[in-house]
Amino acid sequence: MGSQPMNQLKFWVAVGLGSGLSPKAPGTTGTLGILPLLIVVWDASLFVWGLGFVALCALSIWSIPEAGRRLGEPDHGQIVIDEWAGMWLAAFGINAFMEVSVGIGLVVGFIGFRVFDIAKPWAVSWCEKHLPGAWGVLMDDVVAGGYVLILALVFGMLSGHSG
Repeated sequence: MGSQPMNQLKFWVAVGLGSGLSPKAPGTTGTLGILPLLIVVWDASLFVWGLGFVALCALSIWSIPEAGRRLGEPDHGQIVIDEWAGMWLAAFGINAFMEVSVGIGLVVGFIGFRVFDIAKPWAVSWCEKHLPGAWGVLMDDVVAGGYVLILALVFGMLSGHSG
């Protein structure tokens, strides 16, 4: 595969297979793009969840620089593969630590993830500002998803369900 087709592939991966190309709220609409896959893996093993997360992180680091170059900024709003990784982690946390259906779990995970991603509390904003290149783009979303995972763990423990 030559350089041009590989760059095309990187771009389409970074924009969430097109889910991030919405002219309005691309981060939100792009995050919705991962939900069908999350429905499929909802009852999967910890290994599958872990493998999916690692794959999304690797795909993010691989694809974000090319998409940033094409779109004119390294963290362009239409780049959503990093949102996919963060949402994956949030959904895992809800699934692992709370007794909810897939539908409720994904709604709670989606809302929680988007709130932390948009509000950018301390660790999220720190990653975005201080980590270089694709790492900063990715890790702010991973930390946002991690906040949801931590909250799910706390709520799960308080309700007597700890995974």
